Amino acid sequence: MSSFYKILEHVSDAYIEVTGKSLEECFSRAGLAVVDIMVDLDSISPTLSLDVSVEGFDLYSLLYNFLEDVLVRVSGGEFLPCKIDVRIDRVGEGFILFAKYFGEPFVLGKHRAKLEVKAVTYHLMEIIEKGREYIVRFLLDL
Repeated sequence: MSSFYKILEHVSDAYIEVTGKSLEECFSRAGLAVVDIMVDLDSISPTLSLDVSVEGFDLYSLLYNFLEDVLVRVSGGEFLPCKIDVRIDRVGEGFILFAKYFGEPFVLGKHRAKLEVKAVTYHLMEIIEKGREYIVRFLLDL
C-alpha cells in the first residue's frame, strides 16, 4: 500500500481514505488509489498523457464519475495512470473536472495485476473540509 492513502476497516470491500491540502489533490490521490488497488502503481511509467473531463451535479457525483472513469480505463487495460493532475470548476449548478492522466496502456509482464475492482459505490462516500485539509473516503466493491 502506498503512503498517499489509507485502507480503512471494512468487512469485504476496499474502504479508502485520502487527505490533501485541496479538493483537487484529494481527487487526484483518490484516482491513484483506485489504480494502486488494481495494479502495482510503481510498475507504471508516465510515457503518455490523456486528457479527460467528467461532470457531476454535486461533488459526490463528480467524485463517483471520476473514479468510475479511472476504473473503466484501468480494468480494460486501456490506460494505467501513475500521475493525475486535476482541476475542478463550478459550472452552473454542478461541477466539471478536467484531468490529465500520465501513464501507459497495460503491458502483460510489466504491470502486475493486484485486485479486481467491480465497482465504485456511493456507500460510505464522504468529502470533508477540515480546517486547511480535505478528507475523501469512498468504497470500492471488490
